[in-house]
Amino acid sequence: MSNFLGSLASEFGEFNFTEYNITNEIEGNASEQNTSYFLNHNSDYDGSFFYFDYDLAQIPYPKEKKAVPFVEALIKIVACTVTSVVSLVGNFLVILVVAYNKRLRTTTNFYIVNLAVADLLVTLSCYWVGTVADLTDGWILGAFFCKFNAFAQVTSLVASIMSLMLIACDRFFGIVYAMKAHVIERKACHSIIVIWVFSIAAGTPMLVKKKLMSRQWLDYTEMWCDDAWELKTFGGGTEKFRPGRMAYYTIISFILYFIPLVVMAVAYVCVIRTLWTSKAPGERTTKDVNIQTKVKRKVVIMLVFILAVFGLCWMPLQVAMLYSEYKPLTDTLWEGYEDFYYIAQVLAFSNSAINPLLYAGFNDNFRKGFKQMFGCYKKKRYTTLSKVDGEDTYHSSTTMTPVTKM
Repeated sequence: MSNFLGSLASEFGEFNFTEYNITNEIEGNASEQNTSYFLNHNSDYDGSFFYFDYDLAQIPYPKEKKAVPFVEALIKIVACTVTSVVSLVGNFLVILVVAYNKRLRTTTNFYIVNLAVADLLVTLSCYWVGTVADLTDGWILGAFFCKFNAFAQVTSLVASIMSLMLIACDRFFGIVYAMKAHVIERKACHSIIVIWVFSIAAGTPMLVKKKLMSRQWLDYTEMWCDDAWELKTFGGGTEKFRPGRMAYYTIISFILYFIPLVVMAVAYVCVIRTLWTSKAPGERTTKDVNIQTKVKRKVVIMLVFILAVFGLCWMPLQVAMLYSEYKPLTDTLWEGYEDFYYIAQVLAFSNSAINPLLYAGFNDNFRKGFKQMFGCYKKKRYTTLSKVDGEDTYHSSTTMTPVTKM
């Protein structure tokens, strides 16, 4: 026990602990001692810390066991269920309608199908696990899910966001450099393969570093899922960091958010500029001009909305993740961080439920494909197909119905 007290003193300064009162002090006054950091931040510790070098089986569990209020639990379960159902149904319908309708099997739509597959995996591997972990005391899903779920989350999230970026690039080349679009289209399959290879590579470190941790107390077995990265000490031993983990999550943050946001913003700004400044050849009636202006306005609104939704859904999670990685391990998290992190996760994962609405629900071709698939749409007769400012536009003898590629 004297060695245990000595370790406390060397790690956190001198304490007035004795062999007699240490159990009572930890159990009754943990919130008033520096040792409370251990008791409230399990995810910040690995085998390098002294806590794992001593037998705690004679000390009662010093924290209150987690008990989520019924109303809070109900709200979180309902939110998880509704979002998951919307995502599963929406993304599955996107895949189904493209498989059913040959006319929809275009390069852009194959990218949208790939996005739907990635978003299905996000829904199946992310949201419900986060909800279970948030509502239960400790990690209850076992060692396999600790590793595999972390791998699946990173892989599916990277694949989803890389697909969003690929769709933006496809639209950029299809409209800004329309004459070269066929060269890009021929490489669609290769691009999708590269996305998944890259995504799997990004998630692989989780299979190695994620571990199920445990501590045996007198009356409780504490278990949690954590990253086992090497710990480094800086500032004369006063600050502790895990540089490997910091580097990994920083790279993931740039891959998941900052790089895609910049690429999508540049691509869509160029697309909007090209659409708004270009003019169709030949003579046009006032009606034609009004229709084309309406189509352009619709496309611009859609692209701005896509970019805004992506930025708003993913920004809070990046802020929370980078903050937690770059603060010293000996510093406590700000009050309310756990609630903020949960909301940030909900927003990020909800992006997978919103994507089918943005990329398929607002697309006239997809909407007509849905109606045809369910037998509630009567086909119209079209005679020609032309492209107006990058938009697929069908013409009949009496009407002109714009069907956006977006």
